[in-house]
Amino acid sequence: MTVCILGNSLTALTLAKTLVNYKINVDLFFSKKNYKISDSRTIGITNDNINFFNNNIINIEKIIWKLKSIEIFSENLNKEKFINFDTNKDNLFSIVKNNKLYQLLERDLKKNKFFKSKFSNETNISFLDKYELVINCDSLNFITNRYFSKKIIKRYNSYSYTTVIKHDQILNDTAFQIFTKKGPIAFLPISNRETSIVYSDHDSNDNKNENVEQLIKNIIVKLTQLSSNMIKF
Repeated sequence: MTVCILGNSLTALTLAKTLVNYKINVDLFFSKKNYKISDSRTIGITNDNINFFNNNIINIEKIIWKLKSIEIFSENLNKEKFINFDTNKDNLFSIVKNNKLYQLLERDLKKNKFFKSKFSNETNISFLDKYELVINCDSLNFITNRYFSKKIIKRYNSYSYTTVIKHDQILNDTAFQIFTKKGPIAFLPISNRETSIVYSDHDSNDNKNENVEQLIKNIIVKLTQLSSNMIKF
C-alpha cells in the first residue's frame, strides 16, 4: 500500500512518520520548497500524549521541556492566584518548540526507505489515481482550492504574537497565564535560559509592537514580585 500526503507541514510529517512506522509507503508532495517553521512557536503536550508520541511515532524526550506547575492570574495580578495547577510528580505537562519537532521528524523521514518527498506544483491531479489513499494536509494547495466546494471558516478576528526571550539561568519549570482586558498572555518555559511568550489580542493598530513589548515588561515586573519562580531581568 502506498499513501499520498499533500503538504509538508508539521501535521503532514507527523502523519508520515506514523505510517512508515507500520511499513506503509508514503509519498509526500509539497508545493513550498522553502517551508519554514517559526522558531518562536511552541506546543504544550500532556504526559499521556508524550508517552504516545514516544511509543508510536518518535521519541521526543530530548527536545521537550518539562513543567511542574501552571499559575494563572487575573489582570490585576494580586497575590492570590486565579487558578493554580501543580503536581508532586515529575512534571505536569511539557513544552516543545515547533521547529525542533519538525527538524527531528524531517531528519528521521529522510533516512526511511518507506518515505519519499517530492516537489510538485502541478494542477493536473491524474497522478493521484495510483494511490489507494490521499490525505490532504495543506489547506492552501490547488486541490483544496479547486475541488473542495464547502469549507468551514471560523474567523476569530484576533491576532497572535509569539516571541522567545532569553534570560539568566533559573529553575524555569512554571508556566504563567495572565488574562488581561484585551487578551491572554502566556509565559511558557522552554529551557532554564529561555521562555516563550504568546499573546492574543483583537487590536491591530500600527503601534501594536511597542504596546505589546511594554505590556510584557510590566507583567514581568509584577510577576517577579509575586513568584520566586518567575524570570528576572
